[in-house]
Amino acid sequence: MNPMNVSVFDSALYSPLFSQKEMKEIWSDEQLVAAWLCFETHIADIQANLGIIPQDAAYAIKQAATTDAIDWSRLATETAHVGMAIKPVIDQISEHPNPLVKQYLHWGCTTQDLLDSGQAMRLKRALALIRTQIVELIHSLINMADNHRNTVMVARTNSQDALPTTWGLQVASYLTEMTRNLQRIDELAPRAIMGLYGGAVGNLSSIGPQGLEVRNRLMESLGLTQPIGLWNASLDGMVETIQCFAIVHGTLCRIANDIELMSRAPLGEVREGEGGGGSSTMPHKANPRACNMIQTLSRMGWMYASGAPNLMDQQDVRAASMRVLNWSLVPESCLALSTSLERAHRLIDNLIVNPDNMLRNFDASRHLIMSEAVMMQVAEHLGRDEGYKLVKKIIADGSTGSLSLNQLLLQSPEMNALFSKKQIEGFCNPLNYLGCNSELIDESIDFAKAHL
Repeated sequence: MNPMNVSVFDSALYSPLFSQKEMKEIWSDEQLVAAWLCFETHIADIQANLGIIPQDAAYAIKQAATTDAIDWSRLATETAHVGMAIKPVIDQISEHPNPLVKQYLHWGCTTQDLLDSGQAMRLKRALALIRTQIVELIHSLINMADNHRNTVMVARTNSQDALPTTWGLQVASYLTEMTRNLQRIDELAPRAIMGLYGGAVGNLSSIGPQGLEVRNRLMESLGLTQPIGLWNASLDGMVETIQCFAIVHGTLCRIANDIELMSRAPLGEVREGEGGGGSSTMPHKANPRACNMIQTLSRMGWMYASGAPNLMDQQDVRAASMRVLNWSLVPESCLALSTSLERAHRLIDNLIVNPDNMLRNFDASRHLIMSEAVMMQVAEHLGRDEGYKLVKKIIADGSTGSLSLNQLLLQSPEMNALFSKKQIEGFCNPLNYLGCNSELIDESIDFAKAHL
């Protein structure tokens, strides 16, 4: 525990709230340097196979280029002096007893090659983790939508009671949106993990005529997408990724907003199942902490997305200031999304749904939200306009009392002339006005399963 840590991602107190364990490891300093050394060993092997450097040199570099060889305290000091960590890492590895390491390590490479390819290697792992998390959340949403396809509740628009719906159909809307997010992640991944190897200004001049073959073999060996032409100043893949994350945050925030609102008194339709956060002064409170954290992380994600286009503020072959900016934007945006997905998955899996309260909340509006259902039945006899006017008049006449819509309709001579008591009661039953509820849920589930 280091009480001097500042960032919420490393804070001894707050890090567990803001950091997903596997994602944090991916973006750790150890994995940063490991990615650079992986690049160095792979390119040395490829250059040796093409006769550019001796085979013995590639073997020696592989033996030398390990994170165990790094003096981290020295690396931090030298990085502060140089401004970049690549040269201090190369200097330390070059001190290996075998002289071939110093002679051929980093052959034909430049700092940017390692920075960009190393970042792409870690972003590939990060996107794979995020994809797995999205798929897990989709599975949970499928189960909840299916299990609650007949759990009737009040649908609300503009924060006002509107019509009957089901919790299953509401969840199905999250499901289809999250499935589209999965599609977006899959589509952008090849662009996001574009590697780089081009030397000082990107034209492979330090390697010569074998440059393209070295680059192509290297990207294939590292599992990265081949760049096309000059790639040094192009950071659009990073920007697209961070802004795609913002869309995923939007879906997660909508889920959190709905659950938070539905859990408030007097609705009590759902509540967090892991136990909310307690108040320091009010013993009765159990705050919706999972929802609150998802909402917070969403705002962080949107902040990163608004800053991401700055990465494309480039000139010449490459601007160093924007290169430094992505050291913060990319890892933190990945951490914020991964942590939010982990929270959302637990929230859905542990959510307590209260069907009785959902039905009870129809009483809050005296079942007046069934007015459209009644109006459509009357319209078949009197026409839509006259049907609308009749139902509106019946409601207005009873506005000062406490009678339900069903009771008001049963008192209406016009309604009794058109319908029996049983029919009127049926019109006011939310279960009878769900439209294509089950078909829409099935459609959403089929769509999700087709993309898993």
